[in-house]
Amino acid sequence: MSRFSQKGFTLIELVMVIIIVGVLAGVAMKSMDSAIQTGRIESTKSELEQLATAMVGNPNLISNGSRTDFGYVGDIGSLPPNLDALVIQPTGYTTWKGPYIRNTFNQASEDYKRDSWNTLYGYNGGVTIVSTGSGSNITKQFANAAPDVTSNTIQGAVVDALSNPPGTQSSSVNITITYPNGSGSMTTATIHPSNNGNYNISGIPIGIRTLMTVNVPTNDTIISYVTVLPKSTIINNIKFGSALWQASGAANGDGLQYVSGSASLSGNDNINFNIYNNTGSDVDITWLKATYIHTPTAYYERVRWGNSTIASSTNPRFGSETQVNFNSTRTINNGSTVTIRLQNFNTSPNGSGSPANMAGTTFEVLFSDSSLVSFSL
Repeated sequence: MSRFSQKGFTLIELVMVIIIVGVLAGVAMKSMDSAIQTGRIESTKSELEQLATAMVGNPNLISNGSRTDFGYVGDIGSLPPNLDALVIQPTGYTTWKGPYIRNTFNQASEDYKRDSWNTLYGYNGGVTIVSTGSGSNITKQFANAAPDVTSNTIQGAVVDALSNPPGTQSSSVNITITYPNGSGSMTTATIHPSNNGNYNISGIPIGIRTLMTVNVPTNDTIISYVTVLPKSTIINNIKFGSALWQASGAANGDGLQYVSGSASLSGNDNINFNIYNNTGSDVDITWLKATYIHTPTAYYERVRWGNSTIASSTNPRFGSETQVNFNSTRTINNGSTVTIRLQNFNTSPNGSGSPANMAGTTFEVLFSDSSLVSFSL
């Protein structure tokens, strides 16, 4: 008779195996929970990006060098009052071209309004969308403030083929722009340039806007397509193909003229621009007053007329709307051009701050003969 030895697990060994399996399962579950949470966070961030793009468009969609996508704001002219407006056309909104975002699942009609924890996004018509489902806020801010996308500026100068401004015929030049009014329809505004040809149109929402400029007596017409970007002042100079206005006397009574396109920066804190005298006689100038808005507030140290310093002050420096008196009368002869320089802009009136970068700043400069010129850098 044969005898066989059989050996199995003891109770202690079985218990130890069960404990080890339990520990491993617990670690696996924690890792899985962490992975699931990370996935939900990333999914929510992605959806927040999609919602922001639906509102203000995708800046990376370019055609012929210009941005083409401006989302809900580009079509409507205002931010949506709620997320529903991105998918459901508001009553009476004829310019609405949505839906601007689509649901992930057809059966979940509010999927686009909920984060990965099925919590509704927080949005009240402003420039931020917030997810709170994770227990802490995940925020998407797509602009610094609403006017960045709803209220921008187009400006420039209107001249004829010989670069003459309209002068006293400026009221016969119509500049018309059509854009969404923020309430679901379009609005049309018509303005006239100043005698020196400058014009300024504010309150324009982002998008591709059409300007039609007509010299009414001759019916000469120019159509401009202007891409309005967020938080911008767009320079759109308009030049007719015909000699519409004579240089001699065209600007009589309107003083000195800004030379279109002459404004420039040197070192970011020095500005240069040219003026010309087309009044028919010599003009004496004794002071100027520059008006501008810059954040932080900027102050300049020196004014130069051509190559000569005509005013200088370091403590305090000159500020916006300060009348700067020249050290001697300056004469600009009829038919002549002179370069004006405002130099050493600083964030402190005594120069103890840092140099101010004046890029993007719009200036209006008033001279003592009542001439007013304007330009943007």
